[in-house]
Amino acid sequence: MLLRYLVSAFILILFSYITFRVIVRNDYSKKGRLTFVSYSFEVLIFALHANFMYLFLPVKWPNIPPIPENIMLRIISAVFILIGFLIVAVAMSGLGYRRTMGHDKNLLNTNGLYKYSRNPQLIGYGMILIAFVVQYLSWFSIGWFIIYFVISYFMIKTEEEFLTNNYAEEYQQYCDDVPRLIKLS
Repeated sequence: MLLRYLVSAFILILFSYITFRVIVRNDYSKKGRLTFVSYSFEVLIFALHANFMYLFLPVKWPNIPPIPENIMLRIISAVFILIGFLIVAVAMSGLGYRRTMGHDKNLLNTNGLYKYSRNPQLIGYGMILIAFVVQYLSWFSIGWFIIYFVISYFMIKTEEEFLTNNYAEEYQQYCDDVPRLIKLS
């Protein structure tokens, strides 16, 4: 099981690297945006990662694993899932509906949750993953969370290059004011 886990993790990380650092980066530099192919690969990576947990859970996909009996673990996990989904929903709505909400989609988004994090959607997804790590605590689930950080790093670095090229000084000032992950003060 460990070997299968490590090989699968390596393949997922390699696929993520190729997607973000080669395909997405190429689309950003040549087309100035994500194409259908690069966007599809991004979605596929996060779908594969979400299902990666089935390598270490005691059930086969698509069954839901048994929830531990410990009520505190259930409560803590539920809180993290709820907050994570809320953050993802608010962050994504700030991206997807900018034009209909009176914002120019070509401007750098520094409002809403983006005042506190340059990547709030990744923070939200990370909180959802923390809930599963708490529920199914093992070295495998911790590794699953670490893989998420590696994938996110590739994604963030590629997006930062694109934003630096497009927004130069404005983006640099934003980076100086707002951290990559979360602003605590």
